[in-house]
Amino acid sequence: MSRLVLDVVDEGPPPSILGLSTSLSDVSLVFTLNTALSWSLVRYSDWRCVQPPLHSYHALYRCHFQGRDISLMWNLPEKSAWTSAPRAAPLDLFSEEASAPPLRPLLQKPIRVHGLLVIDPALSPEEMVILQRRIASAPGVVGQHVLPWSILRERENFLFEPLNTL
Repeated sequence: MSRLVLDVVDEGPPPSILGLSTSLSDVSLVFTLNTALSWSLVRYSDWRCVQPPLHSYHALYRCHFQGRDISLMWNLPEKSAWTSAPRAAPLDLFSEEASAPPLRPLLQKPIRVHGLLVIDPALSPEEMVILQRRIASAPGVVGQHVLPWSILRERENFLFEPLNTL
């Protein structure tokens, strides 16, 4: 007779998530945040999100600052591909155009969130207020939304591996 032993690993509390609305491109926003907050966000390989029947590839920028991993992900993917063949549609003049995979955002509500700032470990409420005030003073940032962890699609993939700081 054998028994099942569950190995429970404590993942810790979820990271802080801040949705940013901006009039800037992702590169301009990264430059603005790096300048205003003394961060050093740099481009990493695109973050791949699988939401069947789609693969989406989102721009990802990361840095390590004062003991925290900071990641900025662009909400709308740069490119998208089907994980399987799209549903059969009736053949007509526009059938090729209809088969293009849509660009599905990571987060659809609240609307007009352009970037997702993920900070791990999470900020305290006081630290979040300070960060929001500093970001609000950055030109081009027009809105901020503190988001609950549960709103994100495939949120388990937001817990990134530790950064190589060597």
